[in-house]
Amino acid sequence: MFVPVMQSAAQTPSAALSNPTAEDIVVVAQRSGIPVWRVTGPRTTVVLVGSIGRVAPGTRWDPVSLDAALAKADRVMFPEKMDISLGLFSFIGVVGKWRKQASLPDGQTLQAMTTPAQWARLVALRDRGILKPGFERKHPYHLAMTLNGLTRDRRKLDPGADAYVRRFLGKNKAKQVALEQGNLKDVTAEFFGSASRTHVACLMDAVTLVETGAAGIQARASARDARSAAWAARRIPDALAARADNGQRSCWPRGSRLEQARDASLGPKIHSLMNSPQVTLAVMSLDTLAEPGGVLDDLVAAGFDVRGPRWKRQDATP
Repeated sequence: MFVPVMQSAAQTPSAALSNPTAEDIVVVAQRSGIPVWRVTGPRTTVVLVGSIGRVAPGTRWDPVSLDAALAKADRVMFPEKMDISLGLFSFIGVVGKWRKQASLPDGQTLQAMTTPAQWARLVALRDRGILKPGFERKHPYHLAMTLNGLTRDRRKLDPGADAYVRRFLGKNKAKQVALEQGNLKDVTAEFFGSASRTHVACLMDAVTLVETGAAGIQARASARDARSAAWAARRIPDALAARADNGQRSCWPRGSRLEQARDASLGPKIHSLMNSPQVTLAVMSLDTLAEPGGVLDDLVAAGFDVRGPRWKRQDATP
C-alpha cells in the first residue's frame, strides 16, 4: 500500500515542463545527489535511478529534486517489484503453514542436519543464553530469522529513494506502471515445500553474525553509513564495496525459482522500455544496476548509450 504525502512545490503543475525531455529529467534528478543514468536508444530514453533502500541517519540528499524529476517523467515503474495478491483465506493459510513449520517434524533435529562443527557453534550460543533450550527442534530458517533480529541496526533509518517514489505515486497514480502480479500462495509454495535441511546454510550465516557480537553490529552500522554516503555522492564503486552482510546471503528467496524468474525477466523488461516513445523513470536496486554483469553492463553490451556516474573502478563512461 502506498503512503500518501503532502504535495511539494516541485510537484505542482507550474514546476513541470509542458513537454519534458529525458535530458530535463536527468538534470533535475541529478540535483538530488543520488545515482541516475540516462539510457538512450533509437526511439526513446529511459532514466534509471539506483536505490539502496533505507539510508543511514543524516545522509545528505535532496528528495525534492527527485520529486521534480518524477513530475516530469511520463511514467514511473519498479521493474524488480511484484505486487502480491493477499486474499484473506490465502493469508490465513500461509500464516498457518508458517506456524506449523516453526517446529521440525517428529524425528528430525538440527543436530542431525548439521556438521559436528556447526552443531558445536549452536550449542555454544545456547550456553551463552542466546538460544533457548530446545532450540534443536526449531526449523533452521525460523531460528535464523530470530538470530538476525538480534543483530539488526537499531537506529531509526531515513527513507531512501524507494520510499519517496512510492509517496509520489500515491499522489500521481496515473504515472505508475502496474507491478507484475503474483499470488501469495504460489510465491510461498516452493518455500514451504522445501526440505528443512536446505535452510541450514541460512541459519549458519545468522550464527556467524551473532558470533561477532557488538563489534560486528557496529561494523555493519559503519558499513551502512559508508554505503549511504557513497550512494548520495554517486561514488558507485564505493557504495557497492560497502555492502554489509545482513546474515541472509543463503536465505530464501535467494536462488529460488521466483528470484531466478525475476532476474531472467529484468533484461527483456528494460529493453522493452526502449521501444516506447514515452520517457520512463525506473527505480531499481543499485546492486542490480551496477554490479558486474548487471543491468547497466547489459545495456552497454546491447549497444545502448548509457550516461551517468561511473559504476566500475576503471569505467570511462561519462
